[in-house]
Amino acid sequence: MNRTVILGLLLLSTFLVPAIAQDRGKGYYNADTDYTNFRRNALFEEVIDFNAIDYERINAVIFCLTNELRIRNHLDALEYAPELENTAMMHATDMIREGFFSHFNPNHSQKKTPNDRAFLCKITNPYLAENIIEGFGLRYKSNETVYLRGKGKFSNLPNGELLKPHTYLSLGESLVAGWLNSKDHRQNMLSKDALQLGCGIAFFVDHGFNDMPSFKAVQNFQLYQRIIPAKH
Repeated sequence: MNRTVILGLLLLSTFLVPAIAQDRGKGYYNADTDYTNFRRNALFEEVIDFNAIDYERINAVIFCLTNELRIRNHLDALEYAPELENTAMMHATDMIREGFFSHFNPNHSQKKTPNDRAFLCKITNPYLAENIIEGFGLRYKSNETVYLRGKGKFSNLPNGELLKPHTYLSLGESLVAGWLNSKDHRQNMLSKDALQLGCGIAFFVDHGFNDMPSFKAVQNFQLYQRIIPAKH
């Protein structure tokens, strides 16, 4: 049996999502891990265990890949903002839990737009651009013919080797490549106006595609003005 899918097809039934943390980024956003050296970090080359995903690790990979892309295009690297990561994680989680794929949350007025969600994450002057994408946890490309070999198992040939899970780095690369293939998403990543960035991702199992391990990912860019955290 074979099956092809198109990126963005929404057939959701079960999901596993991370909790929204308030203090993110410890350990991954420092001088030892930035766009100049992150490819040498052995943690990013580890194969993803779908039962124990390090969400902050993949978020950091996407962040570093985006800054690497910007530097290659003669733009400034973006500053990491944990508030933006919280905003991105919130939206990625909500899209899976509530079964939609959009920049606009249709179910909660307080979370309707990227700026609304930023306010909830203590960004008092949000001016956001947002990227969203759906990707696969296995090394599968949209529109490839694959053969089903059991729940969550696929191969390119009837009796071929099973498709392998992504590493943290290869998953990030596949998601960034997807954004690059979209004019509007590419413009956001290469915006001269962007100052800060936070990335978020959430995992789900797509029963509509033979339990394919899948992700929804979000990038939130703060434009023009610096984030001013709310006073406590």
